[in-house]
Amino acid sequence: MKPPVADQMVFRRLGFDLQALEIFVAVYRTRSMTTAATQTCLTQSAVSRQILNLERRLGVALIERSSRPLKPTLAGLKLAAAAERLLAEAAAIPALLQGADTGMIPQLRLGLIDSLSDPLVPTLIKSLRDRVASISVATGFMEPLRQRLLKRELDAVISADPFDDVDGFERYELLQEQFILLAARGEPPSGDEAEFRSFAMQAPMIRSGTTTGIAQRVEQHFRRMRLDVPPAFSCETIESIVGLVASGVGWSVLTPVCVRKCIALAPAIQVLQMPGAGFSRHIYLVVRRGEFGAFGKQLSTLCRRTIQKNYLPQLIAIAPWMASAVTVAQT
Repeated sequence: MKPPVADQMVFRRLGFDLQALEIFVAVYRTRSMTTAATQTCLTQSAVSRQILNLERRLGVALIERSSRPLKPTLAGLKLAAAAERLLAEAAAIPALLQGADTGMIPQLRLGLIDSLSDPLVPTLIKSLRDRVASISVATGFMEPLRQRLLKRELDAVISADPFDDVDGFERYELLQEQFILLAARGEPPSGDEAEFRSFAMQAPMIRSGTTTGIAQRVEQHFRRMRLDVPPAFSCETIESIVGLVASGVGWSVLTPVCVRKCIALAPAIQVLQMPGAGFSRHIYLVVRRGEFGAFGKQLSTLCRRTIQKNYLPQLIAIAPWMASAVTVAQT
């Protein structure tokens, strides 16, 4: 039985269709024709025939059949990565079209750096209930969030990564914030750069985990200052860092939104300006181009308004000079 005319046109133009890719991915994941046949509700001979046809049309070997379990060739590895992306995009089409007539977004999978999670997330969820049917939120470090967006496991990411090294994304700047010095109440303020250098070499520093974006930026800044701060303590979470500072264990370098997240500890800490040249980071909302229409811009506007209303007044109440430490981007 010949495939429909439309399917024949796809084969002639591309050398494969989505069904062939789905079967190949099943073989790639299971490393077995038999198991792949069970998963795809086909016979083993039909799976084998599909793989052979795919190899013939593409002109390369995809599977090393002499090995057990089966192993993909280099071409097979490249095809598997591309095929998984194509299949994920195809699977997302029905959800993308749902609610198109009503303007309702069926699903939003949002990832954001932990320092912004509170109070931004609760405010966004409340504000988006009439626009988005289902919202899931993932918080974490910048690099894992980047990889999840690239793999299409997330629809949007809020972080310090603008994704300007890859195509296919829209980015909206939300804010710029200066890095700040945190110390326990009672610690003498560091003052100018010479006093800060002396303070940094004597008092123990509580660093962010080495894989975090903040940690990398801080170490880069210290290298520019030619300042070798002795290792002391390291914590993965913002709450742990600010908690240790509040208890007098040591000092740290974070950003204003980190302080806002731990505002309950503000009475026990000093928030001080970093001496020397300006040292800051930018925060962006990044979405895949064309998938949400005007919603990406609307979401960025909502984020900026939330930061303006729920972050700045509280930060200024802690230290008035922080009015100039956070600049909300213009819409």
